[in-house]
Amino acid sequence: MEGVGATELILGGGVVLWLTREVWWSLLRRKGDVAEAGANAALLEGLRKRIESLEVSLVQVHALLEEETKARRLAEERAHRQQLRIQTLESALRRLGAVIPEEE
Repeated sequence: MEGVGATELILGGGVVLWLTREVWWSLLRRKGDVAEAGANAALLEGLRKRIESLEVSLVQVHALLEEETKARRLAEERAHRQQLRIQTLESALRRLGAVIPEEE
């Protein structure tokens, strides 16, 4: 190695070490990125399944709410009809002379 001094060898060795380190770190980062991408894919799949589960639950809750609303509406209609019937019967009894106290 004629003409190459100690300084050039040291600088060349430093450059080789620096390049080796950069290549090594880029490979490690790529492995990390691949692992992170796999983890993100698994996370997205889990979230997709959770959303599907919530949608199914929402449909079930909506159906139950519709049933309860329908049942409540029917109960209110029956109560109204009963109230009208009671008022009609009370009116007929009053015409016959019965004394019926007013509702409180």
